[in-house]
Amino acid sequence: MLNAVTTYAKNLKKALLADPKRFYSVDTGAWVTGLPKPQEIQVTTGREPLWLNLGYWRDVDRVDENNYERVGELFKAAQAQMAHLLAKTARLGQGDVVLDCGFGYADQDILWAEEYRPARIHGLNVTPNQVRIGRERVRLTGLEKVVQLDVGSATELPFGSGEFDVVFALESAMHFKTRRDFLREAFRVLRPGGRLVMADMCQKTDREAGAGLRRRLRHRYWRGLIAFPEANVWTVQRYETELKSVGFQKARLESIAADVYGPVNTAFTALRMVTAASRQPGSVSPERIRAEVRKLREQDPEQYQHLSQFNCDDYVIASAEKP
Repeated sequence: MLNAVTTYAKNLKKALLADPKRFYSVDTGAWVTGLPKPQEIQVTTGREPLWLNLGYWRDVDRVDENNYERVGELFKAAQAQMAHLLAKTARLGQGDVVLDCGFGYADQDILWAEEYRPARIHGLNVTPNQVRIGRERVRLTGLEKVVQLDVGSATELPFGSGEFDVVFALESAMHFKTRRDFLREAFRVLRPGGRLVMADMCQKTDREAGAGLRRRLRHRYWRGLIAFPEANVWTVQRYETELKSVGFQKARLESIAADVYGPVNTAFTALRMVTAASRQPGSVSPERIRAEVRKLREQDPEQYQHLSQFNCDDYVIASAEKP
């Protein structure tokens, strides 16, 4: 009983702080095969997948009871597709100077540098451990002349005005304190004609209004645990309004929730169960994994983790241009 109370108290403190540096330094590592914790991550070639996004599953086989053993491969493919989607939305190409805010372990920066050939990519991240690992990966892949990674805040960018052609935030802007401050800074550092592109969680309509106190507190608790400040809980309409209010034009929010939430809800569970089975053989049977995956594929969308816990029923590619 005492242990349970202590654990809850610690989690409550984390939820109230909503600190992304803590979340990515201590609580969550890479969302790949083995689910390594931050302190377990080792780099040998620089090409080990260490992705940290939910994946874009439109053109990737979805995890089911017949292919669950391939979950690591499929998850990695969907995560790379998310990075490609952002690059294509931004019309990323040769000569572009890019800023990537909240780059995780730099998987997308390596992909963008090698496949889209921008002139330079600057990455900023508040988590020193991710910056250290990202730099080592950049060195090992021979991309040091193109990709530069530093510790820094997306809401206080250490750059002059008009330095970048593209600013990216791949599933990171919900963590910034606050997203609105980031939008202002992104607008400032973009050149005229520059593009802002983000992959982000939000709500289709206001899901908070009218909810009971207990439900609101529950969602706030879970959002806090993943360092998602309450100031960043936006509807699609609010998102578009905020983009325009700082000066952006051609604001567009494309919903890809159908190709994110359902597939990743199943994939995460399969990945956790496969990881548990590999770490402790015999602890989780193939029959149990198949049964759980089958059940999740038939689950009511309102029970998906990102809806039931974080109360976000939309996932968007948000894009805009600086006039």
